[in-house]
Amino acid sequence: MSQNLKIEEITNKVQRCELLEGPHWDVELQSLYFVDILGPAIFRYCYKNREIYRATIKDKEETRIGFIIPVDNNTTEFVVGLGKELTIIKWDGKSVQATVVEVLAKVDSNIDEYRINDGKCDPHGLVYFGTMGDPIDKTLSEKLPGSLYRYDVLSKSLVNMRDRIGIGNGLTWNEKLGKFYYIDSVTRNIKVFDYDSLSGNFSNEEVLIDFSKTHTESFLPDGMTIDENGLIYVATWNGSKIIIIDSTTKTIKNEIIFPTAKITSAAFGGPNLDILYVTTAIGHNNAKVGSAGGLFKVTGPNIKGPEMIKFKMY
Repeated sequence: MSQNLKIEEITNKVQRCELLEGPHWDVELQSLYFVDILGPAIFRYCYKNREIYRATIKDKEETRIGFIIPVDNNTTEFVVGLGKELTIIKWDGKSVQATVVEVLAKVDSNIDEYRINDGKCDPHGLVYFGTMGDPIDKTLSEKLPGSLYRYDVLSKSLVNMRDRIGIGNGLTWNEKLGKFYYIDSVTRNIKVFDYDSLSGNFSNEEVLIDFSKTHTESFLPDGMTIDENGLIYVATWNGSKIIIIDSTTKTIKNEIIFPTAKITSAAFGGPNLDILYVTTAIGHNNAKVGSAGGLFKVTGPNIKGPEMIKFKMY
């Protein structure tokens, strides 16, 4: 599939970051929001003027940022995974500093390196996110200290959906099929659940794809997204590619190869939602190799996704 696609880096050498993640396309503002977890920083890529704006969060300059999602009906507020806290921040999209305006909830853990990682909203605007332990802990696969949470806007509290997760990562929904897909990078597989859109709950856990059986490489599945046809796009940490999966047949359809190893996540955007934006990382060792840590865009035939959902606070 890569032969029919055009892969371009949006960032320049100076703009590359340690660990870009969590891309979210805002249809209203025609902008892509994403984070540098290790920076830590938040970003907005404006499609109209091709500019990238960067900001830190006041008094949280050293706190790692897992994700950023715009708040519905509000162009300057975002729900952000900030360390162990789920917060609302205010940012005009251009200033070099954002501010925390509310802490919605805090995950319960005494582990120093424990934090919120990837997060996303379901078709109804409920925010779900995973947590993780220390990625360099060699016993992480045994401890599995992370969880998957949903924030309940009525009770203003966290609902623990699943425990015993190593690195809570990619998540996406297929509303037509009533399915929810989730990645724990440590187990190296994608889980699929039946999803109840009324309650926000899911059940009947199955393994969709086990990469330890389908691939000999030792990459880790990272973030993911879904296209308008229900195909799932999975980023690979140390895999140099995005793997495209047919969720109905549970088979791998194709791969998109990148000029850098650590592919972290992807999201569809652009005026027609036919651009696949892809985040990458340099990694924890800060080894700057090629275009590592850059933001990319992929264009070509059969590239189109659904509109991403904003966080609904009420």
